[in-house]
Amino acid sequence: MKLALALAVLAGCGTPPPEWTVDASACAPYVVPSTEDLMAPVQMFAADVVPLLTAHCAGCHGTTGSPSGNLFLGATAGDAGAVYANLVQPSGELAGMPFITPSDPARSFLMHKLDGDQCQYDAMCGGGSCDLGMPMSGGMLSVVDRDTIRRWIAQGAAND
Repeated sequence: MKLALALAVLAGCGTPPPEWTVDASACAPYVVPSTEDLMAPVQMFAADVVPLLTAHCAGCHGTTGSPSGNLFLGATAGDAGAVYANLVQPSGELAGMPFITPSDPARSFLMHKLDGDQCQYDAMCGGGSCDLGMPMSGGMLSVVDRDTIRRWIAQGAAND
């Protein structure tokens, strides 16, 4: 709802919403299976998403002082608000695409990094590369874990 309102306001001001051109020849974008329901089950930020980010991302993004890529994702019990605040801002690599675009996982740079298909945007990333998929250590998250985060985004990315 908020995203639709923001886009309507932008369109009303004569500024179209941003477009990110995909270079499908660079790498194949991840496609959510048509049988996957992103609206169920309901995913909660603190209960479902933060534990995944903490378990898989805190190794590099776990310090508030100088997290890798300037993105703090290493929540402890009291840091979920700080993690959320970092996710709802523009990514440093792909200008104009936030880490999280509420209700739109396909326009959320974090999902592209987690799905390993960020390379489709390389031409638009700083230095001609969107770098590597995440997490860098331990391998790609399982589809179940990635879909937990994807559902949370699709369901509006609320900070519960």
